[in-house]
Amino acid sequence: MTSVEQTLNHDRPAAVWLEAFPLGNGVLGAMVFGGSTTQRFQLNDGRAWSGSPTSEHIDPLDPQTSQRLLSEIRAHLAAGRHAEAAQASLGLQHRHSQSYLPYGDLELQVSGHGEPTGYSRALDLSTGIHSEHYRVGDDSVTWTSFVAEDPGVLVVTLETTLAAGLDLTAGLTSPLRVLERLGASGESSVRLQLPADVFPPHDLATVAYSDDPSSSLQGALAMVWQHDGQESSSVADGSLRATGVRSLVLYLGTQTTLAALGAAPEGDSRTALTTVKDRLAAATARGVSSLHQDKIAVHGELYARVQLRLGSSTDDSTSPDSAVGSSAHRLLQANAHSGGALVADPGLAELLFNYGRYLLISSSRPGGAPANLQGIWNHEIPAPWSSNYTININLEMNYWAAEALGLQECLEPLFTFIDVLRANGAQTASRLYGAKGWVAHHNADVWGYSQPVGHGRAQPKWAMWPMAGFWLAQHLWDHVCFGAPGDERIEEFVRERAWPAIRGAAEFGLDWMVEQPDGTLGTSPSTSPENAFLVEGHPFDIGVSSTMDLALLSETFRHVGALAERLDLADDPVAVAAAAALPRIPVPSIGRGGQIREWLADDPQAEPQHRHMSHMYFIHPGAAEVTEEQAAGARATLDARGDESTGWSLSWKLALRSRLRQPEKVSDLLRLVFRDMTTDRGGQSGGLYANFFAAHPPYQIDGNFGYVAGLTEALLQSHAGEIVLLPALPAELADGEVNGLRARGGVSTRMRWRSGVLEAAELLSPVAQRVRVRYAERSWELQLWAGEPQAVPLDR
Repeated sequence: MTSVEQTLNHDRPAAVWLEAFPLGNGVLGAMVFGGSTTQRFQLNDGRAWSGSPTSEHIDPLDPQTSQRLLSEIRAHLAAGRHAEAAQASLGLQHRHSQSYLPYGDLELQVSGHGEPTGYSRALDLSTGIHSEHYRVGDDSVTWTSFVAEDPGVLVVTLETTLAAGLDLTAGLTSPLRVLERLGASGESSVRLQLPADVFPPHDLATVAYSDDPSSSLQGALAMVWQHDGQESSSVADGSLRATGVRSLVLYLGTQTTLAALGAAPEGDSRTALTTVKDRLAAATARGVSSLHQDKIAVHGELYARVQLRLGSSTDDSTSPDSAVGSSAHRLLQANAHSGGALVADPGLAELLFNYGRYLLISSSRPGGAPANLQGIWNHEIPAPWSSNYTININLEMNYWAAEALGLQECLEPLFTFIDVLRANGAQTASRLYGAKGWVAHHNADVWGYSQPVGHGRAQPKWAMWPMAGFWLAQHLWDHVCFGAPGDERIEEFVRERAWPAIRGAAEFGLDWMVEQPDGTLGTSPSTSPENAFLVEGHPFDIGVSSTMDLALLSETFRHVGALAERLDLADDPVAVAAAAALPRIPVPSIGRGGQIREWLADDPQAEPQHRHMSHMYFIHPGAAEVTEEQAAGARATLDARGDESTGWSLSWKLALRSRLRQPEKVSDLLRLVFRDMTTDRGGQSGGLYANFFAAHPPYQIDGNFGYVAGLTEALLQSHAGEIVLLPALPAELADGEVNGLRARGGVSTRMRWRSGVLEAAELLSPVAQRVRVRYAERSWELQLWAGEPQAVPLDR
């Protein structure tokens, strides 16, 4: 079984960034615009961030003042003085995390031919290769581009049958500070200085440079080309020029002085340029054919781990991929259907699923940084929300589906980032709160920034949230759960990464909790990102014991206990204290309107239709045992919240409705996910742009990744001790098959369904183990043997 929906295409060049197609290898990113007169590639390097590790120590908060303020906030909240608590919390706000940066542009000016006809461009998601074709009279022009795996360079090729060839001028530009431009025959380079400090657009939007080498990165951008035309002498701006070109290969590389996540810069722009030139020399020595084959093999192996087919057609020639046209126009046409886009064109669900997998493979690989708010593709400085790591939902959502997709390699940057954040967060926990363990707040960056942001003027409802470490630690737990029993690599992961991080988060939680008048344990101060509540008609940000806080604490305490037992550390003091505290933490409960309380006090919500679903964490991505009463309350909460929202929020709701096994509500949300963004519906209304990037709006990649996670939850679940097949299959996707989705325990699945009914299912385990499998109202206990497919006996 192979997917047929794995191509994005267009019948004209991109006029704007949101029509360009993304390329990447986890570090180097490029947005391809295409064009017959100008070929533009907007460039990103995942190592290009403002600031340095010193950024977190600018204008440091005073520890004595911070700890005094925390005591004052708790006293105010105990007395019901919410306004005073919020005001005092402003004193705990530091500055801001640093920003992910655009890196440069490659432009090739093309002349020497007449008016083109039959223009098409396409991105093959299965290979990571972009191609562009058009004709000039009876002659053809073909451009291809991809980001190579090793060495990691952008490769651009041109082939034309025009007898006179084409005249080309290739130039490099950058929105960053240019230190020097260099040009020689067949090669061009730029040395760069990156900013020392970038304020986010919602707070001054300042871009500042510094001459202090410890305060920022430097970098380089370089290209070489080979062609069969006549080379012109280099010009003052470092551009390359050639005439009569019929065949061209261009290699482009980038490098910054970021040595490792959280580490101080190493070297300068000259050493960065030397690294780039070595990489370009290696690429040239290997040649385009070898790099092309390697790209297909490496990218393709990751991409092929899951295959999804939606729709009843088995003839690939009927796929929209087989026709030249525009994916954007296809989306518009589908949305004209009164029942929604997927009623008209269910293949779009398959295409967007494959696109999300492609984006994760292209933006998050070992050796790089985690995918940020925009993956690795950003063209603005400063970028929306700094294109950083927003860790009260967005970074986590980027990786929700990775385990089920079998993309463990893509998780490695996240795990490394958690290691860095844990080290920095231990200092922050001690300095700001006098607490042990480690803490992280709402924003972070590649340096591992861990403090509350806001400059003393941000809304506490998002700035005052010290719970990110708990959420991030759950990804480590999930990695353990998705591993096969007895896998030594997983056991090493438990010892070296999961245990230290989860134990440290639990240790902070034990210090952070406050005993309540009724003897329970809670949190104070407490927010529920990013909502507020009403007291006597007035909105307040900070209260006591939000449901999300308590759910995160409970989950972490359960996990630290399980890991301690696994490591034969049952007498570990943190595990012992967590076990004692766990029964004293209130569970999610039903409040006004039959809904899940967002805070235990259950005051009215300031925004009943708020985009965040923070108090629903325990449903998804949490994996706590849920009672029927809680499930009913969750359904009522989602009903009251409403479906309409931003792109990533639609995806979260999609995952929640799938967990609650409500296929009809999954359908309702899919109609909103697949709206096109040609119509402005306001800032809280998501959909898809022309290049299928998800709209917050503006663009945020978590909507793309979250959609994959939500659809995966509709097809397969394994969080509650059993493997559940098709738990929330929407009516629009009544026919399909999927191969390779993973359940916990390392079990791979294969399923086929028709008219909404499962026809065949098969499980494959790397080790011998017993599993419970459920479909609809039936369940089976199956013995799986290592490497032997086991059919689910649906006929019994």
